[in-house]
Amino acid sequence: MNRGTEPTRQTGLARREQAKRFTRLRLMPIAAGLLFAQAGHAQSLPAGAADTTGATGASEPRAASEPRAASASAAAPGTTQLPAVSVTDTRASETGTGPVIGYVAHQSTAGTKTDTPLIKTPQSVSVVTRDQMDIQNVQSVAQALRYTSGISPEQRGTNTDSLEYLYARGFLVDEFWNGLRTPGPAGGFGYNVTSFDPYMFERIELVHGPASVLYGQGSPGGMVNLVSKMPTAEPLHEIGIQTGSYGRLQGFFDFSGPIDQDGKVLYRLTADGFNTGTQTDYVNQQRFAIAPTITWRPTKDTTLTVFANYQADPEAGIYNFVPVVGTIQTGVAQLPRSFYPGEPTFDSFRKTQESIGYQLDHRLNDIWSFKQSYRFLHNSQTVQYVADDLGYVNNGTALAREAYLNRGMVNSNTVDNQATARFGTGPVAHQVTVGLDYQNTQFNHYFFGSADDSTPSLSITNPQYGVAIPYPTFMFATSNAQSIKQLGTYAQDQFDIGRWSFLLGVREDWTNEDVTSYKTGATTSQFNRAFTWRAGGVYRFDNGIAPYASYSKSFQPQVGSDFTGKSFDPTTGEQYEVGVKFQPSGYNSFVTVSAFHLTQQNVPTTDPVHTGFQIQTGEVRSQGFEVEGHASLTNNLQLIASYTYTNLLNTKSNSANLNKVPIGIPRNTASLWADYTLGAGPLAGLQLGGGVRFIGGSYGDTANTLLTSSATLIDLAVRYDLGRSFAYLHGWTVSLNASNLLDRHYVASCNNGSCNWGEGRLVLAGLKYQW
Repeated sequence: MNRGTEPTRQTGLARREQAKRFTRLRLMPIAAGLLFAQAGHAQSLPAGAADTTGATGASEPRAASEPRAASASAAAPGTTQLPAVSVTDTRASETGTGPVIGYVAHQSTAGTKTDTPLIKTPQSVSVVTRDQMDIQNVQSVAQALRYTSGISPEQRGTNTDSLEYLYARGFLVDEFWNGLRTPGPAGGFGYNVTSFDPYMFERIELVHGPASVLYGQGSPGGMVNLVSKMPTAEPLHEIGIQTGSYGRLQGFFDFSGPIDQDGKVLYRLTADGFNTGTQTDYVNQQRFAIAPTITWRPTKDTTLTVFANYQADPEAGIYNFVPVVGTIQTGVAQLPRSFYPGEPTFDSFRKTQESIGYQLDHRLNDIWSFKQSYRFLHNSQTVQYVADDLGYVNNGTALAREAYLNRGMVNSNTVDNQATARFGTGPVAHQVTVGLDYQNTQFNHYFFGSADDSTPSLSITNPQYGVAIPYPTFMFATSNAQSIKQLGTYAQDQFDIGRWSFLLGVREDWTNEDVTSYKTGATTSQFNRAFTWRAGGVYRFDNGIAPYASYSKSFQPQVGSDFTGKSFDPTTGEQYEVGVKFQPSGYNSFVTVSAFHLTQQNVPTTDPVHTGFQIQTGEVRSQGFEVEGHASLTNNLQLIASYTYTNLLNTKSNSANLNKVPIGIPRNTASLWADYTLGAGPLAGLQLGGGVRFIGGSYGDTANTLLTSSATLIDLAVRYDLGRSFAYLHGWTVSLNASNLLDRHYVASCNNGSCNWGEGRLVLAGLKYQW
């Protein structure tokens, strides 16, 4: 299913045709052994094409009075003069939050909170476009990031639709939606994982490394920003269905356009729903998601967008694990990938989330503009399951089990105010942003387990389900109510001097956390204050090469206290990053090569003096390099390539994990994706795509005695625009996708005795109509 969307003034088909016309005049020479264009071989622009070498990184159209490369008067006698061709560089109208034609994004707001060319951002930023998500037919945010460098998106293996545990540069990262934080595991809401259907998004972005100077408390590994589809000025209509493996049945629609005749009020209504089995016996998934959005433009200087989102997952997939023994280690019997260790008559995993918010943009004058974003989000979930976390019994033929009940609810209010000024001081062009943001999150969490060992075990050679399970009544000490508040103020200056682009940002945060134990009734409070900053610079050469360097800091509050009762300080992170970005003039491609050294300090570790307590003397170091490139190599051929090397290590610790590698993070990952669209002949409009992903092995225990095997996976995509060959089928598209085509059995990750199977072969077939 190709669940695409179109930009404000074009349909998806028109976008692709425009991109082809643009690229047809800019064919890229492909040298053996190179994936992308070489810096010294950039061709000059054709007549009428846009000049993209301006200092801003955006395209400036050539003046009509400029001489053409081959004018009519210069035509040789006896030759046939071809009609003039007008070529539009789509980069000229690209914005940091809007649609992108193909796979190559040039703008983003995630790394700076302003609409900034990626070539001028002194930090690695990856963008997954809507077109990429469409052809790869991604079913989760994690799947959308499969071909992105620097991130391990599928540690939870078979259920990334509901359990988005995303690790960037070795650290669990936060997710943001339109620039505002969503509650998730990186922020301490481990069981309440806010996850969204990817059909709702125009793009998914990854900022590699610390981002606290813009967004406050957060992971040193970076952040993932989800950018919503927005209302369009031109009518857009799309509806489709999909079926496939495990009896999947799915339907979706996406409608947009103006409401009034003047085009001052626009709407968008997007929805997706599915019901499917999974590769695990007795486990199903169901979802319904809908996102209405209204944009009001009372004047040319003011825009107000109100958006809402509702998503219900009455069956949210599998929460359970499988044991190490019998999967990657030999046991009495090897467990099949479909084996379910829980109890189908008892287990359930359901979640619901609702949100509403707005974004107000107002241009005050030629210098100042103001933006305010607000969102309220509610998330509730219930996980009731029988876990196999007590090991084997009966001479290794049965799993000892325990019943759990986890119930949580999150209410989150987030607001961000920012004012931006654009002005010059002599030869220096400034873009200054100052802001004030506030977050208030209330988290209620109940966690129960079995009061005794009366939960029946499960035979692995002859599993018998349907037994009675004692209801969990023992309340764990982690059952509590948390109130988390953060107030932050920040300032940033992006200034250009000739070919140099610099960025300097500072921020001060105040955080307050109150935790009330449901087990004891005790309340603890923790107040923290943190100052973070970053600085970086980029130099842009004429040939499109742009070396850069940056330094950035982060902080992340920690709940708990040491032996003396002193509350833990936030962990802090600092990163040094150097790299080269390559955006060759005249070619639709973008490449980033980066090297980084990242450390996280104040990590809690075992107190060597007081048993059962911790002190903050630990440190984790992550260093490595990443390569990622997106390119349109010819008018019909597109390519994505990435490689990641992550050297992660516990460099300071009082426990046995000293000088050990944290679990679940592969040292090497790589991917390559290409697709080709036939432009002529009886199969014109047929798009063929394929990719290969390499996932290196990772350690599955803190002692580094267990190493999972690496896996090489192959994906396939076929999409056929029927209207290209059959006029009466205009607007109809059929698609076929297969991920892990060869059905490779592999373990996605392990954690001290428990493992997650990776997703096996998944085949999906879809039909879509656009008008």
